[in-house]
Amino acid sequence: MKKWINITITVVLLAGVGYWLYDMYKPKPEAPVEIPPPITFEVTQETMTQSIQVKGKSVYTDQTDVFAPYTSSIKQWHVKSGEQVKKGDILFTLDTSALQTEIDQMQSDLAKARLDVEINQVSADQANMSETLGVTEEERKKAFVEREGKRLTNELNQKALGLKEQEVQKKQAVMAKAVVYASASGIFQMNEEDSKTRAVTEGQLMGSITNISKLKFMTIVGEEEMFRLKVGMPVQVRMTAQKDLKFTGKVSKVSKFARKSTDTDLKQASQFDVVIDMKPDERMYGGVSLEGDIETLRKAKATVVSSLAIMRDQPEPYVLLDKGHGQTEQLMIQAGIESGDKTEVVSGLKPGDIVVIP
Repeated sequence: MKKWINITITVVLLAGVGYWLYDMYKPKPEAPVEIPPPITFEVTQETMTQSIQVKGKSVYTDQTDVFAPYTSSIKQWHVKSGEQVKKGDILFTLDTSALQTEIDQMQSDLAKARLDVEINQVSADQANMSETLGVTEEERKKAFVEREGKRLTNELNQKALGLKEQEVQKKQAVMAKAVVYASASGIFQMNEEDSKTRAVTEGQLMGSITNISKLKFMTIVGEEEMFRLKVGMPVQVRMTAQKDLKFTGKVSKVSKFARKSTDTDLKQASQFDVVIDMKPDERMYGGVSLEGDIETLRKAKATVVSSLAIMRDQPEPYVLLDKGHGQTEQLMIQAGIESGDKTEVVSGLKPGDIVVIP
């Protein structure tokens, strides 16, 4: 009896192990393949724009240079470099001592010349009163020559006197420029710091006055972009170092001539200068690296769809219009302008339609 019990137990164990092995190694049915839902895009109505991206720098363009009116030395500075000045403010004063000495000497010479002219005139008048015509023709000729010589000498002296008076007036006019005034309002920047004390020459650049309210964005575009630009186009501007700061401007100039560095090199594409006027903003400074988007085209209430939804493997672009219940219809469209990842649909779709990417 015990023998049969052992046999029964052994058979049960072998059957259990066999079933376990069968369950482990038996072929398992393949999991059903899940078909991903189609990607859909809604057709919308919005404003479409096209733009050109540019890079450049901010530049102060309203700058007035200040020159020394004559050769002298700086007597006094009335402003500091970097200081705000108004039109009419005194910038600096030149020393007038050497020029005054020269004028005094010229006035002394002028007084002596006037006295000589008066003496000569009196002498000529007395000679005319006591002059004898002479008896012979030779004597009369001699008297005529002497009289004409004195008259011409007196005229020359009068002209020389007038020239000396003009020279004195010119020197006085120059000395009147010893006080140099600001001809414009803005920030005064000294050309050289050591010019505070040293001698200067006539026409020497002393500094400049910059109107910081007039700032321009100077950039360069290629020949393809140049033909798309027009004066007056709006520009969205941002600093390269601080992109969160936004500014606005508009195109004020598009050069009609290529840059000199590119118009002679046939292998290099031509480049053209573009000037963008910036609106005054206290956060903006000159010499800052800038980036801008020049809006070249704007279209309001355009029918728009994602560019990914447009199929272009046929002669005409088309989309798959969602008809509902998993049904789609191939629909030819007429595409318009493109901007970023969106495309205008001129005809074939209407706002609210749903298109599918299978």
